[in-house]
Amino acid sequence: MCPKNKQPYSLANKSTQNGSMLVIALFVIIVLALLGLTMTRLLSSSSEAIIHEVLGQRALNAARAGIECAVAEEFGAGCNHPSLKVFNDVPGLENCSYSVNPVSKLVEDGAKTFTFWTFSGTGQCTAGKINVTRFVYIDAMLEVD
Repeated sequence: MCPKNKQPYSLANKSTQNGSMLVIALFVIIVLALLGLTMTRLLSSSSEAIIHEVLGQRALNAARAGIECAVAEEFGAGCNHPSLKVFNDVPGLENCSYSVNPVSKLVEDGAKTFTFWTFSGTGQCTAGKINVTRFVYIDAMLEVD
């Protein structure tokens, strides 16, 4: 028990707590700033990944279009630009292009002769500083009469 004329001992005096709210407020501000910076970087990298994915799909579509055009030209269906085209007026493929390189060789199997083609297509799309390229390869074989 405490004597009546003495105050009980207290660990939390007003004089020992001066400035503690300032330290806590500063800590909270720093933590929130770091959280905001992290969220900004996360959103930025996420949007760049989406841009690369969309441009990658467009470049793949351009390469496929080039391969289809070159195959159609080689097998007699006809095509306007079998080896190189730049898409400027096609919605969805603006700033995209393709180039196709068909290579053929004769293959003999016993009494039969075949023409073996390898079509390699490159699709490329750009948006600002971002440049995305996709490659597609297709093999085809046709019996020669």
